[in-house]
Amino acid sequence: MKQLKYIILASLFLFTATNCTEDFGEINVDPTVSNDLDPALQLTRTLLRVSHNRYEHWRAQFIYSSTIIQHNACNCSYWAGDKYNEIGSYSSAQWDHDYPNTIKNIVDLVNRTAEDPNRINFNAAGRIAKVFIFHRLTDLYGDIPYFQAGKGFIEDTYFPEYDTQEAIYQDFFSELDAAISSFNESATPLNGDVWLGNDIERWKRFANSLRLRLAMRLVKVDPALAEAEVRKAITGGVFTSTAESAMIQHTTIETNGNSDVMNADDAYRMSNTLVDYLKAQNDPRLPVWGMTYDDDGNPQPDVSTWEGLPNGTDGNSPESDRYSDFVRHNRSTIKDPTSPMLHLMYSEVQFRLAEAALRGWGAPESAATHFSEGLRAAMEQVNLYPGANIDAATIDALVAANPLKEGSMEESMEHIHTELWASLYLNAIEAFANWRVTGYPVLTPVDHEIGTTGGTIPRRLYYPSSEAGLNPNYQIAVDRQFGGQDNLTGRVWWDVQ
Repeated sequence: MKQLKYIILASLFLFTATNCTEDFGEINVDPTVSNDLDPALQLTRTLLRVSHNRYEHWRAQFIYSSTIIQHNACNCSYWAGDKYNEIGSYSSAQWDHDYPNTIKNIVDLVNRTAEDPNRINFNAAGRIAKVFIFHRLTDLYGDIPYFQAGKGFIEDTYFPEYDTQEAIYQDFFSELDAAISSFNESATPLNGDVWLGNDIERWKRFANSLRLRLAMRLVKVDPALAEAEVRKAITGGVFTSTAESAMIQHTTIETNGNSDVMNADDAYRMSNTLVDYLKAQNDPRLPVWGMTYDDDGNPQPDVSTWEGLPNGTDGNSPESDRYSDFVRHNRSTIKDPTSPMLHLMYSEVQFRLAEAALRGWGAPESAATHFSEGLRAAMEQVNLYPGANIDAATIDALVAANPLKEGSMEESMEHIHTELWASLYLNAIEAFANWRVTGYPVLTPVDHEIGTTGGTIPRRLYYPSSEAGLNPNYQIAVDRQFGGQDNLTGRVWWDVQ
């Protein structure tokens, strides 16, 4: 009930950093600090905003990332990612949402708790959440405002500099170190934490699991740092079960942003790339995520007849004549507004430990063992959705039939990261980042006439057009990274060929 109280209060909370007083002579009052703003409420609101709001999920998560990575497909022209086309307001949606909302709140939370030893646990959790929020942005766009971000009111910094992704990542690891070491069981306990149940040990494991994810981004650009941080994550302790994972169980008050998109827009379908992959191995997740329906809306559960929609179709494509035949999203499971949002799961940790084992970077088990555990966890986690029920015998059979392919390093890498790609369904932003690092799965590019990349799969999203007009630091960043051209094919720092 206490957790529900914070969710209800947070849904009504609109952050303002002002501090009013009737005595205008009290000029020594710090205007950046509110004495009565509950950090638990602010933490709740920030964590909720990461996964509740439909706007950015529709655009950054679905319209762009999910179709680029071929989880979904659409014949609609406004699904720009399916054609590698530019719709600026869609491409910038994650940025437009995060900076005035989650970033403003999380930076303020960290700032207001920094000097209060009784609130050190809120400060530590806030720093870890800040890394999570910022890493999605820099992975989508490249260099971004980071060190000066969220400080317009606090420091009058209205046109923040764009920091290099290299500097940002180095600070990520420093922030995770500082947060883990500063948790204190004697300080005020966490409250309002809707991701990890106010459990400090889970927060530490989340920080190290996030470190593992971020470290694996760097395997090509800085392999020495990647190895060091992977080893540190393993030694520090990562998630050990699905129950420890970073996720939020949504409610009818604060609904799931992914589900809200699926309920608002029925124009898209599951991609044939994903559907064909799942069908080939008789994967029980397919009918949890997808479903076909007849003309009366009745489910048609015979998976053998299902087809995914090819990416890059439009209203003139022959597929449009039978568009209703292609696999939609299951209205009884993942479209439920109260379904959970899975942010960083135990399955992902196990797949990344499988890669660490291949590289000899201190994984506790063999690559094959971690892979099998990752596959098992990936099956089990879909049972978190309402109405899903993949039984243990089915999971055991699938895991037994799919041992890690170990003919070569690359064969193993392809198997690990193709399964990770599948497990990240409905977390397309992360799947998009991981594909750029590994190249897996191997995707067939789209070369549509309205595309802007000449048939090259995008490597990032466009900055907001407002940045070009308002922030003088925008062009410096574009020149530094992309030779002066803000486009979809520019490579961020860790995305080396």
